[in-house]
Parts: sequence; C-alpha cells; structure tokens
Amino acid sequence: AYVPLDPAYPQERLAYMLSDSEVSILLTTKKLGQKLPENQAYVVELDTDWELILHESGKNHVNEVKSENLAYVIYTSGSTGKPKGVLVSHKGLCNLAKEQIRLFNVQPDSRVLQFASLSFDASIWEIFMALTSGATLCLGRSASLLPGQALMQTLHEQKITHVTLPPTALAVLPTEELPALHTIIVAGEACSIQLVAEWSENRRFFNAYGPTESTVCATIYEYTDSSQKQAIGRPLANTQIYLLDSQGQPVPIGVPGELHIGGVSLARGYLNRPELTNQKFISNPFDSSKRKSQKSKLYKTGDLARYLPDGNIEFLGRIDNQVK
Repeated sequence: AYVPLDPAYPQERLAYMLSDSEVSILLTTKKLGQKLPENQAYVVELDTDWELILHESGKNHVNEVKSENLAYVIYTSGSTGKPKGVLVSHKGLCNLAKEQIRLFNVQPDSRVLQFASLSFDASIWEIFMALTSGATLCLGRSASLLPGQALMQTLHEQKITHVTLPPTALAVLPTEELPALHTIIVAGEACSIQLVAEWSENRRFFNAYGPTESTVCATIYEYTDSSQKQAIGRPLANTQIYLLDSQGQPVPIGVPGELHIGGVSLARGYLNRPELTNQKFISNPFDSSKRKSQKSKLYKTGDLARYLPDGNIEFLGRIDNQVK
C-alpha cells in the first residue's frame, strides 16, 4: 500500500501522517526530501540513488496481493481538523477502474489530465483511469493547471480527451474550441445547469459523487439535454446506496434521508481510529448473510439526499457542518 504525501503541506501535518502511518519506505527526490520532517522511513531519492537502485534484482517479484489487501491510505481532515487515514483495498480500486473504463469509454488512445494534487483521492481517480486502460496520463506543472487561460492552454496543447474538474475550476475557463475534449466529469461541488449547458454541447458531461471512504466515487450521473435536477445519479456496479431516516429505516421516494454506502468499494475504516471506524462504518442491517462474520458494513456519509421518481439520487447537502 502507498501513502501519498504533498510536500506543500505544513511540516506538522506531514510529520503526523508519517508517524501515524508508520511508513517504512519513502520515495522522493533530493530537493523534496530536504523539505520533509524527520522520520524513521528508509528514504530512496529517485533522482540521485540510481547507483544503489541498479544493484537491486531486476526480476519480477511473485505477486501475492489479494483483493482484500490494502492498496492505499489517503489522509483527509475530520470534524476536529485532525487528519485521518482512510484504508482502501485493492478490490475497491479495481472496481472503480473497471467502472471508469466502462462509463467513460476510456481507450488506449485517450489522454487523461491529472489535475488533482497527489494527496487528494481525486488523483487516484485520474491516475488509475488512465493507467489501467492503457491510456496516457498527462501531467502538468502547478502553473499550467491554474484554472483559467493556463489550464485552457494545457487542455488544448496536450489534447486532453478526459478531464475531471471541480465546477468552480470549469466555470472560469474560457469557452474556446477544444476538439479533443469529449468527456468532462465534475465532482466535489454542486454544478449549475447553466455550466452544464455551456460545456456539454457535443460532449459527454458527468457528475460524480463519493467520499474518500467509498474509493473516491459511489454514484455517477450523466447529464442529457433534458437534465434539470442537480442529480448525483445511480450507484456504480457492486455498490449499494441506502437513504435512511434517523431510525435507520429506508425513506420513501422524494423524502430526504441520510445517504449510506455499501459494497465492495467501502474502505476498511480509519487507521488507528477504532472508535471513529465503529461510529461511521456500521453493520449493514439489510445484509441477508446468515453468518455474523460475513456481515457487511455501511458507511454513514452525513450527507442528505433523496430519490427522484426516475430512480436517480439528488444531493441535498450536509446534515451537519463537519469538515470534509
């Protein structure tokens, strides 16, 4: 499993993440490594340690990874602002990648932009969408990804076909011709119908929803010409969505309820936070498994939503003021 670290983060936050995750090997560069706080990890500087690396065996290791094994740990802020490590498995990541390829028609000649910072789970969405499909993952320097003319130039010059952006970043882009761009995914914020109308002509336009605890994405919605609601769509394959009232009972269509997520993409819980894990990942009362040890979990998102008559889900906001 890997733990992404953003060198731009405050030293205190990086120190906590390194200590909490007990990272054993740290991959970095000489320049970035000098900015990191003291830690107990074995440091490999990828730009200066090639003499040492060349002495290692070039043989492939036997792959003994199982679907239940840990794939990555992403740190996100909690209600107190203290980072919490979310434990995500390979089966969740594989399920996500397969759904991305299917839903967005990602091909070997597709070009996917990595817009998100490495420390956000949106980067996982971008990286594995490209690399598991044989597509090209296009990188950019920070200045070239600034929303506005710089980002527009990057989209044009790199002939990006698939891009995932927050609506606020898309809203400040000049509406110039981008013949290569045929798939836009927005996520992280509510997207106005006006913005959809501006950017969806002759393109596929999706709205993705999901917390880190559900391997980046839980539901997806494709806008059409008749789309009016700010819907988050339907669950991905092997994912279950339950809208429940305060008593844990399903609510009728059109009635708001707290959104709960189940399925293979659910995280194991939070690293070194058993109490919080038990609070947020509850037993699934709708699981028909007879053996208690096989009972699945539901993740309580704290988000309010309702079912629309057509079966899509409409996001209504947060139940509380938790820092995400």
